[in-house]
Amino acid sequence: MEIQDDRYYISRILEGDSLYYRYIIDSHKKMVYSMALRILENAHDAEDASQEIFMRAYEQLDSFQWKSKFSTWLYTIAYRICISKIKKSSLKTVSIDDEILNSYPFDSQTIEKISAAETEKVVKKAINKLPKIDALLVTLYYLEENSIKEIAEITGLTMSNIKVKLFRARKELECDLHFLI
Repeated sequence: MEIQDDRYYISRILEGDSLYYRYIIDSHKKMVYSMALRILENAHDAEDASQEIFMRAYEQLDSFQWKSKFSTWLYTIAYRICISKIKKSSLKTVSIDDEILNSYPFDSQTIEKISAAETEKVVKKAINKLPKIDALLVTLYYLEENSIKEIAEITGLTMSNIKVKLFRARKELECDLHFLI
């Protein structure tokens, strides 16, 4: 469904009807922002990067050739912009939520009381403890359900490297999240 919808809207945009770009933004803003936040580790920087990503994609839309899914092409732009921002900035910030999660005690009685939203935060915390690229790979593969091939296109990593990184990340997450199983 995504490919057909994207193809329709992109063709309309390329014909000069830029209002259809709103659909593209609405369809992909959550993942673009999530990817930017995962890499940049700062909500404000992720918002700025997301805007830049969608602007760059709009400017380069006529170069998209449907050799892959549109989302793969868009996430490749997102990945490259975020990585270039990291290289430009060496400041590390931590959100208040991260500080609270880092100091949250996990014992068997507490775990029984954790709601679904809190469980999600715990899982995200565990993913955030992974190296940035590994966390991104886990997000793209398990949460966004991209294929290994699509992730290779997005990141420029080899498919075998991605498989190894996902295997190691999965093992690390199993250790960190063993109490939820």
